[in-house]
This record gives sequence, C-alpha cells and structure tokens, in this order.
Amino acid sequence: MITREEYLEKVKTRLDKLNAGIEKIERKAESVRDDAKAKLQVKIEDLRKKRDSAVSKIQEIKNSSEETWQDLRQGAEDVVDSLKDAFFNTMRHFKKKKPV
Repeated sequence: MITREEYLEKVKTRLDKLNAGIEKIERKAESVRDDAKAKLQVKIEDLRKKRDSAVSKIQEIKNSSEETWQDLRQGAEDVVDSLKDAFFNTMRHFKKKKPV
C-alpha cells in the first residue's frame, strides 16, 4: 500500500507537469489570432480553476489524519484527471489553429 507521503509526491509530480504545460499554453496564446485568443483565454481560465481545485484537494490530504487520507484520494484523482483532460483538449486547439 502506498503511503500518504508517497501519494502526495506522485500527485505533486503530475500536477507540476500539468502546471508547466499550462504555462506553455499561456505563452503560446500570445501568438494566436485575436479571435482565437479570446476563446483560448476562456480555456486557460478553466485550466487555472481546475489546477486550483487540484491544489486544494492535495492540501486536504496533507491536512487529513493518517486514517482518513485514503478517503480523500479518489476526489483528488478525479480533479487531477479532469485537469489533465482539459489540458489535452486545450493543446488540441493549437494543432487546429495556425500562429499569426
């Protein structure tokens, strides 16, 4: 069985990679046409909200007791998976759009 500390490290690594990806999207958003930029900004805001939710869930696990952290694990997994899905959907946007 994985310990809380091992789990937190694993999920933090996933979140760090997704965070780096969000930063990459933010940089790329500067190079798209204005009409596409507005739509992309909405997607970026959604990614930020999902990221903040994931950070909140991770904090809940950190603050939970050794006996209850497992109960919170699935919720954290769901939020991180939702962030990952939204990230990859947003990345597909760049394959469809041409830079200016």
